Amino acid sequence: MREQLIGPTRVLRDYLSNSMVWEAFVAQGGFVEGDIVVADPFKAGTTWTQRIIQQILSNGDEKDAGLSDTSPWLDSSWGDHAEMLRVLKEQREAGIRRVIKSHVPADALPIAAAARYVFVGRNGKNLGISFYNYLKNFSEATMSTINRIHAEWSSDHVPLVIPDDLQVFFDRWLDTDGYGCCDLFDVMKSWWEHRNEPNVLLVHYGQLRGDLVAPIGRLAEFLSIDPWSLRTDAIVEHCSFDYMSARAEKMAPFGGGHMSSAKAFFDKGLKRDYRSELTTAQIERFDRIALEKLGKDCAHWLETAENSSDDDLTRPKGVPCGFALE
Repeated sequence: MREQLIGPTRVLRDYLSNSMVWEAFVAQGGFVEGDIVVADPFKAGTTWTQRIIQQILSNGDEKDAGLSDTSPWLDSSWGDHAEMLRVLKEQREAGIRRVIKSHVPADALPIAAAARYVFVGRNGKNLGISFYNYLKNFSEATMSTINRIHAEWSSDHVPLVIPDDLQVFFDRWLDTDGYGCCDLFDVMKSWWEHRNEPNVLLVHYGQLRGDLVAPIGRLAEFLSIDPWSLRTDAIVEHCSFDYMSARAEKMAPFGGGHMSSAKAFFDKGLKRDYRSELTTAQIERFDRIALEKLGKDCAHWLETAENSSDDDLTRPKGVPCGFALE
């Protein structure tokens, strides 16, 4: 990356996201060396990856504060932007490595040479189902706030209503480029185009589902931390699905306060299998659209976590790998 800062080339604003807050972030000082952005579509494994990075930075020590309190979802549409910016400013002044969550495409936020960007992908069919369950568990108060804010700026506001039937939602999600909440293919494609940048790392949910030791080592090296210095056993324990789910109020976004319960955020987790919840026609349709919108290599990686081209996505770019990643 030659430029020190690549500014956003578009504004993305929908029911759940508002990229305009990044202007305020840049105005109060922007990125500094060591900052980390975890970016992906909803329910791809953002919170899990945030947690792993938090544990790497603390070397397995636990913090009293919740994950969202120290690692804010800055471009959420209804979040307390002023408070999140205050926290990030204090962390910068204290010399703390900041970890920021984002759900917008790469061209809707600042890309800085000083920062590291971790994109998380996930099989899109499982992601769509998990996203449905996430939205379905939003509280009435949260949905009311989201719709109020959307109506204030959108000239063609239609209230966001989540259908009772998963398969109905899944079809509408594909028909409407993300149901006005998050366009999986747009976000995926935008970050795929940056995959060869030295400060961008692609991680896949499918890789996190296995032995966490290898992903921890890969992330640590990308963050310029010696993997061999880490208390890996403690980090693996603290990042397991069961451990995080049992502490949902500390791990879920906003402490789970926007949902029916914090526990609902974790839902089926690792046990999800789209083949038991979608029709054959829906599966085939998703795969066809993914191929059309993403191209063969990107669609294949999103589906399987495997690389079908000459790109080596198994290692951090420009960083030697001395940890067991195979």
